[in-house]
Amino acid sequence: MLLEIIESHAKAVPSKCSVEKWIETLEPEEQTAFKGLVKSDALNATSLFLAIETQIKLPFKITTFRSHMRGYCSCQQ
Repeated sequence: MLLEIIESHAKAVPSKCSVEKWIETLEPEEQTAFKGLVKSDALNATSLFLAIETQIKLPFKITTFRSHMRGYCSCQQ
């Protein structure tokens, strides 16, 4: 019984967040650049998000972006 509950919730957890899905739509060079920035101590995720938002509308909010780029995102666990 408990195992069924756990398994049903595990299936509901998305394997990729909206940021990761968006990164996968980018050109290969851009994907590589983004993946190199994840968990970077030098990255100012807020500044990067705002700079990108001046060019295109992103399909996620800044908090989701910061979590992903800092490595806190569930898709990176």
